Amino acid sequence: MQFKTLIVDDEPLARMRMRKLLESYSDLVTIVGEASTGEEAIAQIRAGSPDLVFLDIQMPDMNGFDVLKEVDEEDPLVVFTTAYDEYAIKAFAEDTVDYLLKPIEEDRLKICMDKVRRLGKVLSGEMDPESAVQRLLDRTPDMKQPYLRRIQAKIGDRTVVIPIENVFRFQSEDKYTTVYASNGKFIIGTPLVDLEKRLDPGQFVRVHRAHLIAIDAIAEYQRLPNGHFTIKLHDKDNSVIPVSRNFVSNLHSL
Repeated sequence: MQFKTLIVDDEPLARMRMRKLLESYSDLVTIVGEASTGEEAIAQIRAGSPDLVFLDIQMPDMNGFDVLKEVDEEDPLVVFTTAYDEYAIKAFAEDTVDYLLKPIEEDRLKICMDKVRRLGKVLSGEMDPESAVQRLLDRTPDMKQPYLRRIQAKIGDRTVVIPIENVFRFQSEDKYTTVYASNGKFIIGTPLVDLEKRLDPGQFVRVHRAHLIAIDAIAEYQRLPNGHFTIKLHDKDNSVIPVSRNFVSNLHSL
């Protein structure tokens, strides 16, 4: 698969260097444009629908995380680039392909592009994701970790206790998280990214920046005509959850 690629960086020399580095991957990427601001990046992503974006985090008008929120519907694959390693944890929490620290080294870029290449094989149909999904379903949890066993949700003057095995999925809603369980729907104040750290990775998986689902609740997955995927759950609503394209790449790295 050939990835239409956009380079976003407010520094001309940084864009030039990235172009030069990507010359070694001409079989994998085609550079379709450059942007020097967040607004330019948003406009080009919406107009050109690039498959892959190398996105600088710090720019004069807005940061890369703000750009990512604005183009959520387009769902491009994103590799963050920055001179500051303090953003690493947040970058990975946004479900991106990778995080590259400037000045970008060739060996480090190769690791990143290997991830992109594997993902391209899945999205193009060259590699069947079924085996990767099965590996996810068969994972054995690490019992040494103190994972959450129950969730508490306040409703007025009541506190509802929800056993974790009753939860089908979690969905981010602005500053709050909605818990979908067998006994109803509840709102909690724990952000999705914090919740994910406290849940057993053998039971739950992040499939989108707004969705965290119970692995045992997966009924089926479907490839859409546009190359994206959805997962259907066997909850009472037969919920269909959009899947970030990075999800398939994450499966193959398990």
